Amino acid sequence: MGLDDDEIQALDLRHFYDPSAEDPANRVMFIAGPEHYYHLALQLETSPRIDYQLYGKDLFLRAAGLGYAPAQFKLGICYELGLTHFPMDPAHSFAWYKRAAMQGHADAELAVSGWYLTGHPLGLVQSEPLAYEWASKAARRGWSKAEYTLGHYHEVGIGVPQDLVVAKQWYIKAAAQGNERALLRLLVGHVGLQVDYAHLKDALLNENQNNPYMIHQLAQFHELREYGLVPDEDAAFELYAASAQTNYAPAQYKLGACYEFGLLGCPQDPTQAVHWYSQGAENGHVEALLALAGFYLDGSAGRAAEQSDEEAFRFVKAAAQRGVSKAEYITGFFLEYGLGVEKDLREAKQWYRLACAKGVDSAERRLRDLENVTATTPTAEDNSKRK
Repeated sequence: MGLDDDEIQALDLRHFYDPSAEDPANRVMFIAGPEHYYHLALQLETSPRIDYQLYGKDLFLRAAGLGYAPAQFKLGICYELGLTHFPMDPAHSFAWYKRAAMQGHADAELAVSGWYLTGHPLGLVQSEPLAYEWASKAARRGWSKAEYTLGHYHEVGIGVPQDLVVAKQWYIKAAAQGNERALLRLLVGHVGLQVDYAHLKDALLNENQNNPYMIHQLAQFHELREYGLVPDEDAAFELYAASAQTNYAPAQYKLGACYEFGLLGCPQDPTQAVHWYSQGAENGHVEALLALAGFYLDGSAGRAAEQSDEEAFRFVKAAAQRGVSKAEYITGFFLEYGLGVEKDLREAKQWYRLACAKGVDSAERRLRDLENVTATTPTAEDNSKRK
C-alpha cells in the first residue's frame, strides 16, 4: 500500500487521543482489538494520503470481521454509498447492515428496514412486513428516528394495517425526544390525525428536557397560531419558560421581552426582563445584548440595571462584534459622540462602514456627514501656514 514498516507501526499504536472522553485525564485511552481498529480507521479515512485511506479501509474490514457492530454498520454505509474506496454494492451493504442489526445496533436495524421497504433488483426482495419488523426493533430501543418511522408506517399502512391512533402515539414519542419531523407531522394533522395538544405539550415538557429547541418550537406555534393551533398564551409562556430554564438563548430572550413589554399575559417587570436578557446575552444572543444595552442606557430597570453609558456601550459592541448591522451602526454612534467610551471618529467611521456594507441607510448618512466634517476641518499644518 506504500506504507513502510515504521509508518504502519506508528499508525497501529494502541494509545490514541479520544476527544469525546468527559474526563481529560482519560482522553488518551488504551483500546485494543476491533474497537481500536475502527476508531483508527475513522481517523485515517479523512487523511489526504490515499495510502492512509486504504489502510483505514482494511481496518474497517478487520474490525467488522471481528464482530464489532459499529464497524459492520459503517461497512453497510460504505457499500451503499460507495465511500472510503468501497464499490457501491447493495448486496454487501445489506449483509453488513444485517450483521450489525443482529447485534442490536439501532441504526443498522433501521437501515435493514429501509432496504426491505425498497428492495433491490440485484436479489433483495421487497417486503413491507419485514420492513416494519426491523423498524419496530429500533423503535423499541427508544431511538426517535425509528419512532418517527414506525409512526409513518402505521399512518400509511406499511407492513401493518393503517392505524392513526398508534401512528399518533409513535409520533408523540419521537417528538418528545426532539424529532422535528414528528412534531410537524402531528401539527399538520394530516390524514385525520386528531392531536391532543395538551398531551403533546406535557410529553415535550416531561420527556424532552435535553432538547429545548423543540419546546421553543411548540411555544412559537401556539403564539403564532401556526398549523391550526388555537392561540394559547398561557401554554406558550409555559413552554417558553421551560425552554429558557434549560439554557436555550432564544427562549431566554423571549422571556425577557415578555417581562419588558407584558406579552403573553405576563406582567411588566423590568427586573425579570433584565434577568432573562442577561441569561440570553451570556449565551451570545445578539438581540438580548441590545436589549440590555437599552436598559443600561436609560436606567429604567432601576437597581437591576442602573444607568451606565459604559455598560450600554459594552453590550452594544459585543453585539456588533458578532456582525449585527444594527449594532455596528449603534457602536459607531457611541464612538462618534463619546457615549460610554472615549470619542473616536476614526473608529466610528470603521463601524459605520461595516453597517453601510450591510445596507444600513442611517449609517451611510452618518458616515457621509463625518467625511464632510473631516474634509472641512483644518489640520494643524493648515493652521500653521495661516499664521
